[in-house]
Amino acid sequence: MILDRGPKGSPTEYNAALTWILRDNDLFGAGRLKKVGGRFLGTYHAYPGAGYEAGPAAIGLCWSDDLRHWAVDTPILRGADGDPWERGGLYKSCLVEHDGAYWMFYNAKNVATWPWVEQTGAAVSSDLKRWTRLQQNPLLKVGPPGAFDDRFVSDPCVLRAGDAWVMFHYALSSDGHARDSVALSRDLIHWEKSNEVLVDVGPPGSIDSIHAHKPSVFFNDGTLYHYYCAVAPEPTVRTGDAEVSESRGIALVTSRPMG
Repeated sequence: MILDRGPKGSPTEYNAALTWILRDNDLFGAGRLKKVGGRFLGTYHAYPGAGYEAGPAAIGLCWSDDLRHWAVDTPILRGADGDPWERGGLYKSCLVEHDGAYWMFYNAKNVATWPWVEQTGAAVSSDLKRWTRLQQNPLLKVGPPGAFDDRFVSDPCVLRAGDAWVMFHYALSSDGHARDSVALSRDLIHWEKSNEVLVDVGPPGSIDSIHAHKPSVFFNDGTLYHYYCAVAPEPTVRTGDAEVSESRGIALVTSRPMG
């Protein structure tokens, strides 16, 4: 356990998800972690109620000296403080430092109850204390009806590739399947979706026949490693008060064949 739930009444009383640690920006770099004021800097999100994703989640910062023990700050972004596209609650955040500013990318939902729409926006800060949401939000909008991203464009993973920025993300379609995709930008504000699927769902019987989504991308020894959450159907079982009919695991695709 490196980031435990907090005491009663704290933002992380019921749950906490450490979603990003500040790193170098280079997609083809070593992915070295960066320190701010001598400490590692991470981002988290947490929900205000007991249960699974209960209530509108907020985003905050957390700090560590050793990557094993993390101190959690008060949330800095809440859906209720934002525009209608994000008032249902915030999700995964991705923190980028560039030209003296910190860019917090995150996906959010417009309403608290299903069906909702998830899109991706950003807030910017120069001191990690005062944050300003971009007027252009959401930066990554869902596609038209029938597109593979007509329900969600979520879980940003933003890295630098030469003169461009890339945002790996996942898309949920009204066909019920989630797939990974990518968008490009020159300035971190204006993004152009590739409108292509990077990692598609697999055939019936495969480990990712329902969803292939939630990207995390690293480079090593000439190869890009694209990790994602693979979801497949399972016979329905009861766990406590909930019925579970999916199996989930972490899968990998690479930019070149592996031996």
